[in-house]
Amino acid sequence: MLFNSLEYVVFLSVVGCAYHLCPVAWRRGVLLGSSYVFYVTWSVPFAVLLLAVSGIAFVAGEKVGRVHGEAQRRRILPVAIILLLAPLAAFKYLGALQGVVAATLGESSWISSVMTANFVGAVGISYYTLKLVSYVIDVYWDRIEPCREFSAVATYGAFFPQILSGPIQRAGDFVGQIERLAPATADMFTSGLRLILFGFFKKLVVADRLGVVVDPVFAQPQAFSGLTLLVASYLFAVQLYADFSGLTDIAMGSGRVLGLSSPKNFNSPFYAENVQEFWRRWHMTLTGWLGDYLFTPLRMALRGWGQAGLVLGLGINMLAIGIWHGPRWTYVLFGLVHATYLIVSTLTLPRRRKMFRSWPLLGRAHSLVGPFITFHMVVLSLVIFRAGCLADAWYIVSHSLGTLATMIVHLAGAGGEGMVAARHLKWSAGNALIACGAVVTMEVVHLLQRQGLLSQVVWARPAVRWAGYVALGFAILIWGDSNTTQFIYAKF
Repeated sequence: MLFNSLEYVVFLSVVGCAYHLCPVAWRRGVLLGSSYVFYVTWSVPFAVLLLAVSGIAFVAGEKVGRVHGEAQRRRILPVAIILLLAPLAAFKYLGALQGVVAATLGESSWISSVMTANFVGAVGISYYTLKLVSYVIDVYWDRIEPCREFSAVATYGAFFPQILSGPIQRAGDFVGQIERLAPATADMFTSGLRLILFGFFKKLVVADRLGVVVDPVFAQPQAFSGLTLLVASYLFAVQLYADFSGLTDIAMGSGRVLGLSSPKNFNSPFYAENVQEFWRRWHMTLTGWLGDYLFTPLRMALRGWGQAGLVLGLGINMLAIGIWHGPRWTYVLFGLVHATYLIVSTLTLPRRRKMFRSWPLLGRAHSLVGPFITFHMVVLSLVIFRAGCLADAWYIVSHSLGTLATMIVHLAGAGGEGMVAARHLKWSAGNALIACGAVVTMEVVHLLQRQGLLSQVVWARPAVRWAGYVALGFAILIWGDSNTTQFIYAKF
């Protein structure tokens, strides 16, 4: 069941009605049951796997919380983490070894057959695994008390608005809410519906319309010229942001409709002044998870190494972000590129701050130039991220940069040949105008949110509020792409 489908709208409506009409004592059961019904629509066997992994987390948390000897606790924790990570490693990364196994044992071997099985049904495994691992570690660190009831851990792992692509909510926050379940307030309910509506707008009108251009180019980059590749590279950054933040909006809105709040996952990342700030604004729950459970322990373990320890910690952390997306060299390179960005930026930050204090005018200029430079660095890395292989990534980057250099030298004199290839994209002037208008609308809404004006000016005035609802609904129905696809980050 896709989030961006009529089936999900009906499902959420039924669950919302059942949740709010049933007695309070039944509500946790409704959350757990509806979450597994949602997951079963993807795969029954992998729903059993989710239940089993949740059981491992519950037992591990109970044992770690009950044992008082530190030596025993230290023996339990790594075993629990290995057991929780094993399904993720098997189902997400085993296929990367299939070629080696097939070459060694033959394509017909039973091991090779198992490794080539379709594991698409294990949707959300990257997200619920991280959630359950953090639960056990938080119990070990005495941040939270172990759950006394299995249903609490099972609901935390399977909560259907977050199962596809997060946000990765911490156990203390989520379990604390379901232990004191209450009806959603009117403000929470309406804000949830607004988030869902805006999420559909981002996905159907922005991301999917941009995908009409982006997807064919990245599927077969050699068929297009440099200017088309350059335009598609920038459009993909916007497409990915609209797609993923739209998914997050729908997830957060669905939770709010049920009276549960979720953590924020995006905060205008393309306006960040440097790469460190970008990662504090992009996929914030994943960055925060890795910062708390990987980078900080590494930094503490390597603190005696000085700057070398900092460099190694940053490198491992960003490489983990790349590999987390899947077993592809493009993801590995994406992580290494951002590791390089962060290492250079972190090591030079004290000198840059000193320079900006000495030259205030330069500091003010940096507040404008910094986001521009950072955005282009991110676009370059996202080309690598999106490309089907390293060869495609190199082709797109080299031809895009070549076209850009030619355009600068000749003042757009090299643009004609690239535009000829654009006719194969089937992107009419009308569709381009709709997509551009949708992107502008999305960013205006984000700007109003950042300034705090959305709630004060727009939602506070009934006429303006309802005009906004009608406009968004009209845009989705009229201009939403009828050939909508799954959210990009759902496959991770």
